[in-house]
Amino acid sequence: MGVISTIEARCRDCYKCIRNCPVKAIRVSLGHAEVVDERCIKDGRCVLVCPQDAKKIQNDLPRVQELLQGEDPVVVSLAPSFVAAFSEVTEGQIVAALKKLGFQEVRETAEGAEWVAREHARLLDEGKRNIISSSCPAINALIYKYYPQYVSYLAPVVSPMVAHARLIRQEYEKVKVVFIGPCIAKKAEIEEEEVKGEVDAVLTFEELKTWFQEENISLSALEEEEMGLSSVEWGRAFPVEGGLLKTASLDTGILSKEVMVITGIDRCRQFLDDLKDTKGDFEMVEMMSCEGGCIDGPVLRSSLSPYERRKKVIDYTEKAKMVSNPPPEKKIISVPTFSRNFAPHPIPQPEVPEEEIKRILSLTSKFSPQDELNCGACGYNTCREKAQAVYQGMAEAEMCIPFMRARAESFSSFLIAVTPNGIVLVDENLRIVDINPALRRMFGLTGKLVVGGKLDQLTDPSPFVEALRTKKMVTREVFYSQYQNLYVQLSVFYLEKSQLLMGVFVDLTKEKEREVLMEQIKEETLEKAQQVINNQMRVAQEIASLLGETTAETKVLLDKLMKILRGESVEG
Repeated sequence: MGVISTIEARCRDCYKCIRNCPVKAIRVSLGHAEVVDERCIKDGRCVLVCPQDAKKIQNDLPRVQELLQGEDPVVVSLAPSFVAAFSEVTEGQIVAALKKLGFQEVRETAEGAEWVAREHARLLDEGKRNIISSSCPAINALIYKYYPQYVSYLAPVVSPMVAHARLIRQEYEKVKVVFIGPCIAKKAEIEEEEVKGEVDAVLTFEELKTWFQEENISLSALEEEEMGLSSVEWGRAFPVEGGLLKTASLDTGILSKEVMVITGIDRCRQFLDDLKDTKGDFEMVEMMSCEGGCIDGPVLRSSLSPYERRKKVIDYTEKAKMVSNPPPEKKIISVPTFSRNFAPHPIPQPEVPEEEIKRILSLTSKFSPQDELNCGACGYNTCREKAQAVYQGMAEAEMCIPFMRARAESFSSFLIAVTPNGIVLVDENLRIVDINPALRRMFGLTGKLVVGGKLDQLTDPSPFVEALRTKKMVTREVFYSQYQNLYVQLSVFYLEKSQLLMGVFVDLTKEKEREVLMEQIKEETLEKAQQVINNQMRVAQEIASLLGETTAETKVLLDKLMKILRGESVEG
């Protein structure tokens, strides 16, 4: 898993991360957008723009807590932008809170920034030109992955984070260093081969805030503690644009031709795209991936506006500069090296055959340039660019929203047209918007103009009024004597997105006729059954009567016969 990953359950086909990713390092698979780590420059824009919070940043908090449980002291390298991230409390209260968590010492990354600025200035003093600052790991990744031809322009200098870690390690025999700042790309930087092992873990300001909450640490209730600092001039200004140049005492005037400041990935990319035409005619460019600098980092959540954050950092820089003095117990034995190299790691960009582009475009009914809307809804700037991404396995053909919408509307229209049920669409003023062929046949409206007319010309509008009022489905059985004794089941729905009412008429006339017929058959059957029962009863009674008379006569004759046999006298 990379530094930035996707929570699939929250990812919902919006393609916003693709639209905002400057290098299109997002792969869509089965409708979910996943970050391709080897392509990603970790600028964090996808994290900021995701409306469903589906982008997850690598959590290093367990790693830091594990370090604190070890035997070696753990020292914090705190990015100076912390004054903007924790603007509601004092600097000393942040230091106290960090020590309460178990850190041995809290130091400012500005110490390393001072040395990094000096190294950039030294390169210029030695006559080197066409230097691109190397303090922003996202910019470094952008260049060595997507502009490898300009890797030699990167200043062969470590970032302030790594420089500070090297300084701290000069003071301690054994130590663990944890950087805390506003940057996601720092999590990837510490794994780069050239600097691996210098910094043990990286926390974002958001992770630190979460940790404070878990430990129930109330920052405002803490007594202030001092930060361990060595002498720092302008290094605390590194988070704002131009901070490096100011710290290096270079000309940062707005009209400077030789030294420039460019912030924001898009502007940086524009500069790199145009670099071949400028022929490298500059001394130094300070590049930062975030607009305005690190004070607008992807994980620097603050109620302050970017202007207020900038002012906060500059005020803190000037205030600390006035009172900063070297500590009496200077522990550094020798100054470490602050150099590093950058190697190109180009992302493969294979050429896509033209016939493949045409084939992929045809999957979304784009057969000519006129069919290519280039609307950007899929996240890509043009239809051809998306087709190339499909060929490279980074996108899906179905990501074309206009095509999918047209297909869905076409399918819906087909269903409405062929369904045997009558359908009418009316607006909230109960005017007819559309009516399908089945309802025209039911109401005998073939050839009549009814669209745009009032609904009460066709039917009682009360079920529609009720559905509009309650926003719930209304179902009734309706008899229309005026439409050849038509029986229907009427269901009315309110379509909230389109603000229309849909009435669905299911013809029940034949069912009703069958019900009447069955009722008649039932009545006739009952009547016939009653007649049979009555006849049976009459016959049974007549038989019983006849049997009774015959039995009496037989009894008399037998009595006489028995008397004769006994020799008794018999009358008559």
